[in-house]
Amino acid sequence: MLRSVAFTVFLATFLAVPRCAAGADAAGAITILEGEAFVYRGAGRVGALEGVRLMLGDIVETGGSSFAQIELSDRLVLQLGPATRAMLNASARPQPERWVYVIVGWGKVSGIQRDSRGGPGYAIRTPLFEIPPTAGVVVFKIGPAEANLYVERGEASVVERRTLGPAAPVRLKVDQYYRRKSGEPGAVVPRAAQAAAMQAFVDEMPRAFHDSLPSRIDQFRQREVRPPPAPDFAYADVEPWLKAEPPVRREFVQRWRARIEDRAFRAALVANLFAHPEWDPMLFPEKYLPNEYLQYDPVPAGSAVLPRSRKK
Repeated sequence: MLRSVAFTVFLATFLAVPRCAAGADAAGAITILEGEAFVYRGAGRVGALEGVRLMLGDIVETGGSSFAQIELSDRLVLQLGPATRAMLNASARPQPERWVYVIVGWGKVSGIQRDSRGGPGYAIRTPLFEIPPTAGVVVFKIGPAEANLYVERGEASVVERRTLGPAAPVRLKVDQYYRRKSGEPGAVVPRAAQAAAMQAFVDEMPRAFHDSLPSRIDQFRQREVRPPPAPDFAYADVEPWLKAEPPVRREFVQRWRARIEDRAFRAALVANLFAHPEWDPMLFPEKYLPNEYLQYDPVPAGSAVLPRSRKK
C-alpha cells in the first residue's frame, strides 16, 4: 500500500515505545451501537457494548450490518458503518499526535464540538489519504483500491498518502466530493459529474449517517461498562491488518505472537508469509540462530574426521 515517509517515521517511533492498554487512560468510548461489534485489545478480543471505554491500540470492528458511534477524548465523534475496521493510536513523542487508522469501511467524522484544550485533535488516517483534525463533518468510504470522501458541513483538508513523501493538502469545501484510486492521484469530482457520483455514494451510505445523532458520552463518564468475552479470532478475522502497510502490520508480530500456537492460525501465517515476511523469525526461529549454536560443525562428505559437538 502507499504510505507517506513522514507517517512511516512516526509509526516506527511510536511502535517502539512499550505501552499497556489496560493501564492507559481511556481514549474514548462506544456510545451508540446497533448490531454486533468487537474490540481487539492486546492478544485477544472482547465484545463491544455501549459505554465500553476504548484504549490506545484498540481495534474496533463492526459486523456486516452494524453501526457504532465512538466519542473520543477531544470530543470528536466518529461513526463507523458496517464491516468497518478502525484502530486508535497515539504518539509518545514530546509533541504527541493522535489518530484513528481506518483500514476499510465507512466512516463519518464530526469535529463541530471538538475541544482543542485537551491537546492535539485526532486525525483520520487511511491507506490512501489522511484527514487532519477538522471542525467539519466528513463522510468517507475506504475500499481495497479506492477511497471516496464527501464534505457534508464546513471544510476539510485531505493529504494524499504517497511513496515519495506527502503531497500538498487538497482543501475541500462543503458539498465537494473527492475520489482517489490506488496508484493514482486523487481529485475533486467536477460539478458536471458530481451529481451522478454523489447519488451512488448516498444510496450506498449507511442509513445512520443521514441523521445527526446526539452526543451520549456524558451518560457513561461515571459508569464502567465491562466488555463481555468473545471467541478467539482466526487468521481471516485479522487478515487486513496482517497484510496492511509495513509500519502498521509490524505492531502485530508482538501483539499476536501467541497465536502461532494455534495450528490453523500458524498454517495461514506460513501460507501468506510473502505478504507479511516480518513473521518469519517468529515462525522459524531456527533459521536465525548464529552458527555457533548449530549442533554440529559441517564436515565434508567422505571425511574421516568426526564432527565437533555443539559448543557449550
